[in-house]
Parts: sequence; structure tokens; C-alpha cells
Amino acid sequence: MSQEVVVRDLSVDECWNLLRANTFGRLAYHLRGRTMIAPINYSLMGEKIVFRTAEGSKFYALKVEDFVAFEFDEHDGRTASSVVAHGTVKEVLAEEDAAEITVNLRPWVRTEKRHVLVIEVNEITGRTFILDSEAF
Repeated sequence: MSQEVVVRDLSVDECWNLLRANTFGRLAYHLRGRTMIAPINYSLMGEKIVFRTAEGSKFYALKVEDFVAFEFDEHDGRTASSVVAHGTVKEVLAEEDAAEITVNLRPWVRTEKRHVLVIEVNEITGRTFILDSEAF
């Protein structure tokens, strides 16, 4: 009798496809010796993650420590998927470049976020899970 695989590693392409199909994730970064997590709206530029932020603790922390993790997850009641990317953040300073790479960025809230940042991903992994309906 074969046993159903309930956890499966995603390929790199599957990870990027999940990120392309969505716009909301979480950014993990360091601030004063602590790991912080912030929700962000994002879009992709090739295999780079683009987001905006305002001046504040997150922006200044990313100027000091540019290595971050980005996490996305989703579920539909039957399956769940999770993607984690690691990389470095760089600010896009040229207004023309910033306008071009944020054309598909759709924030949920209209707050002023002047700084355009790009995560240059150097590692991406993911897993998908078949949920146990009896556990609910």
C-alpha cells in the first residue's frame, strides 16, 4: 500500500511562479540585535523582489544590515505552500528606474513610501503541504 506524500519540496521555478502569482509577503530583517518581521506588498522584476517603504526604523535598519529574508505563504483548505527567499536589499535611487520597476506594485494602503527597495535573491526554497482535514 503506497503512502501519500504530504510534504514536498518546491523547485526553484515553482517558488518563483508562486511569488509571481501573489503580491503580499513578509520581510524579516535585523534591528538593534532583534529580528523583526514586517508585512509588505511586493512585485517582481525578473528574479528580484521589489517593494516600497517609508522612512522609519525598517528603512534605516536595512541601510545598516542589508541581508534579509522574505517569506510568502498561502493555503486553500486542502493544500498550503510556503516560499522563503534570502538575499540583500539595495535602494533604487534613480527616479526613472524606480518608476519603471514599480509599475506593477500595488500597495494596499495609500501611505507615502518614497523609498524603492529591491531584494537581490541569492537563495529561494519552498515546500507544499497536503493538509490533514481531520486535524481541523
